[in-house]
Amino acid sequence: MNDWNEGYITDVDYTYGFYKEMAPAAIRFALLAAGYESPPVDRFSYCELGYGQGAGLALLAAANPGGDFWGTDFNPAHAAGAARLAGEAGLKNLHVFDDSFEQFGQRDLPQFDYITLHGIWSWVGTEVAQQIVDFIRLHLKVGGVVYISYNTLPGWTHALPMRGLLSQYVEFQSSQADPIGNRLDGALKLLEDLNQIPGSYFHRTPQLAERIKSLQGQNRNYLAHEYLNRHWQPVFFSQMVEALTPAKLTFTAHAGALNCIDAVNHTKELQAVLDRISNPIFKEIVRDLGINQTFRRDLFVRGPRRLSRTDHAAGLLDTTYALVTERSKCELKIKTHVGEANLQAEAYDPLLDRLASQGPTQGRALMSPAELERMGGASRLLQALVVLVGTGYAQPCRPMTKDDGSTAASTAFNHVIIERTLRGDASDFNYLASAHLGSGIVVPRLPKFFIRALAQQPKADTPTVAAAVWDVLKAAGQGLVKDGKNIDGDAASLQELAERYEEWSLGQKPIAQHLGLIA
Repeated sequence: MNDWNEGYITDVDYTYGFYKEMAPAAIRFALLAAGYESPPVDRFSYCELGYGQGAGLALLAAANPGGDFWGTDFNPAHAAGAARLAGEAGLKNLHVFDDSFEQFGQRDLPQFDYITLHGIWSWVGTEVAQQIVDFIRLHLKVGGVVYISYNTLPGWTHALPMRGLLSQYVEFQSSQADPIGNRLDGALKLLEDLNQIPGSYFHRTPQLAERIKSLQGQNRNYLAHEYLNRHWQPVFFSQMVEALTPAKLTFTAHAGALNCIDAVNHTKELQAVLDRISNPIFKEIVRDLGINQTFRRDLFVRGPRRLSRTDHAAGLLDTTYALVTERSKCELKIKTHVGEANLQAEAYDPLLDRLASQGPTQGRALMSPAELERMGGASRLLQALVVLVGTGYAQPCRPMTKDDGSTAASTAFNHVIIERTLRGDASDFNYLASAHLGSGIVVPRLPKFFIRALAQQPKADTPTVAAAVWDVLKAAGQGLVKDGKNIDGDAASLQELAERYEEWSLGQKPIAQHLGLIA
């Protein structure tokens, strides 16, 4: 392994990914839901440390043409790929490098409103962690926010020997000449064998059974980056707070807005314990123990400022919301840390129906005064808006006007992603950019091709779309699969495509239209 990588896996590329919590509009909403001021979401500077393949950072640059995006990932293959994607999509507001964090900090950089790190902290040693803190201290604006996600204790405690076995098998028991996937397969086989032996640590730790099972089906490149780095250390929340204090950062909110609503996240017993604790940091420490937390997404702010109750309510009501989940799939029973919570139909059904029919709508326009009174007042509406975003049914939108031309960059980016998918590149990147959201939305493989066909023929009927998609699939040497079996022949393939397009048109097409993915 080369010295420059400091123990970080660079032999294989990381998987493509996008995490909506890292979008400026999502960060703003999470801070707003918790009652705090946030940086701007129209004109801002944004930096990601350790951007992996860079597709997520490029998506954000495309969806936020008013933002200035910077990032570094010291894997040169990642940096080259990110630069190529930025070039193909014509993203002038994206600047990517392959510097170490220390080298990057020495560049002539702007002061940032947003600095983000996804998972990186868990995979670097003490020296690099200090470089991250120094970078934040030097380059984050006063009032700026840091998004940081990381593996946490106590949730990882039982799995530490599992991770140790995986990395030590690859180091001591496998050949460096073998592909990383083969080496991991051997490690996973040993792990499964030990899990079946009575008396073994794994057999006596039933909490590991599901985790071990889930590893078998996961992408091997992802597993390599997740488990095989030389440095791999989950931390307690209190340790993260202590590490970031020299950068003048204060823990302000969870990046997931739903976490600010105790009623859906805690048992009554846990809430009774938490209610006795006044210190917010110690409350988080106890909460992590109470729910056996394994992963945190936190927002730390340099100089957080609380909103007044009036400004807090106005901020939530003035935000525009867009439905991103098919209406028929928005269930009123949601999963939480403690099981399931039921949403009241009289409060949530009208909101969901209105968002589905009207498209992106300002919060204060979603309820009439009479409906608001029946619902139980403005506070119930505010909570419902946070819940809809927290569950992923809706997303907050960024400020924009219909004629500001800001969809051009997202349209160009989406064209590149769809064409790459057609060629078989970036096949696991199932997101497209929406300038309305300032973020991304999940779009699987076939719907991408439906969007491509409609971009070329906006008024095409079902047979025309099916024929257009089948033509490009055949030209690319690709076919269709149904129930695990290949579909043979033009007629059967066209029928299958027509059926899938009709299904998509009833559910996801209106969402794609509302979010500007198609005309």
